[in-house]
Amino acid sequence: MSRIEADKHKAAGNKLFAEKRYEDAIKEYTSAIIKDSTVCVYYTNRALCYSKLEKYDQVISDCRKAIDLDPSSVKAYYLIGQALIEKKQHTEALNKLKTGYELAIQQKVKYVNDIIQALLVARKRKWDDDEAIRLEKEDELLRYVKGLIERERSELLSKAEDEEATETINYNIRREIPDAYLDKISFNIMHDPVFTPDGITYERQSLLDHFQRNGNFDPITRRPCTEKQLIPNLSLREAIEDFLKENGWAADY
Repeated sequence: MSRIEADKHKAAGNKLFAEKRYEDAIKEYTSAIIKDSTVCVYYTNRALCYSKLEKYDQVISDCRKAIDLDPSSVKAYYLIGQALIEKKQHTEALNKLKTGYELAIQQKVKYVNDIIQALLVARKRKWDDDEAIRLEKEDELLRYVKGLIERERSELLSKAEDEEATETINYNIRREIPDAYLDKISFNIMHDPVFTPDGITYERQSLLDHFQRNGNFDPITRRPCTEKQLIPNLSLREAIEDFLKENGWAADY
């Protein structure tokens, strides 16, 4: 009986969510949880409402509970990953989103591309944080080196008034992404590269979307190709992972 009553509250919450009445929907999902606290979807539905209200601590709390109840909940991993990004906990966000992606591929959920985009955002935010720390340290070193140069220059000028010392430091960073790291369909940097039988590498989800829209064939060679024939390009995936660790800006490509 409690489960039936709980589902009634969930249905009421769903209706309120569709009307964008998130606070009221939260109350209904909370009532559902009080009636039956063993159902994962009650927590993920409430977490989605909290996400809309930007209450990320509550999102994280509800999603952790949902994952405890159902470790295969793609929605829980996706929502907690997004919330952790907002809380600037980017390493954990990446881990949660990677798990969510693997589960999404297994379960063939419809929003795999959204998870991939969240992964790229998490990578970019983590790189931005690391880059800010690196630049701060670099600025400290640059100020120290500049001080040494100025002192040396002053000493040289004091010995010979006609001698001039000029020091110029240039930083010229050329930002490029290797072509091999880019998907041949979306032209985005790849997260999960796979081979077709013809040896051509694509982003897995881009190919799956292509199969659904156009049929089971390799987009370039036009030869027959199915999802079961795709082979993970593990060495390229590892190379891209390493590249993004040092070049997080590429996630915005």
